[in-house]
Amino acid sequence: MVQRVDVQYIDFYTQGSAARKIQPAVKTQTGTLPQIKKRKIQRIYVDPVAALGTVVAICMLVMMMVGISQLRSEQQKTAEMAAYVEQLQAKNTALQAQYEEECDLEAVEKTALALGMIPQPQAAHTTIQVELPAAENDTQVTLWQRIGTFLTGLFA
Repeated sequence: MVQRVDVQYIDFYTQGSAARKIQPAVKTQTGTLPQIKKRKIQRIYVDPVAALGTVVAICMLVMMMVGISQLRSEQQKTAEMAAYVEQLQAKNTALQAQYEEECDLEAVEKTALALGMIPQPQAAHTTIQVELPAAENDTQVTLWQRIGTFLTGLFA
């Protein structure tokens, strides 16, 4: 292998020699050019079962919240209806008391007797008896008719 010369002044031109040397090319130190780095593709791996489970859980949460809001609205309506029933019962009690104060049953009975009402024990009773026609069971049901009836009832 050829060894490199350690003396560094040989390559330079010196004054006084007859022949001119061509000036050596100036060695410029060029820095290393920056290398373009390839971008790494970032991949996100998603498990479809986990994604589906998350979506189902979110849907269940939304449906549960909607159900709770509907339950609360129905409970509020039930409380309103209970208050309304209590109000109607109080009004009914007041109207019943007013009716009993203002209505004279003896006057009503005298008026009804004057118009032709008779007491219940004096009313004539008539009893009517009705005989039902006998069911026709003379015909025998075959196996195919039973199967047809079963299937008709099954798919009806």
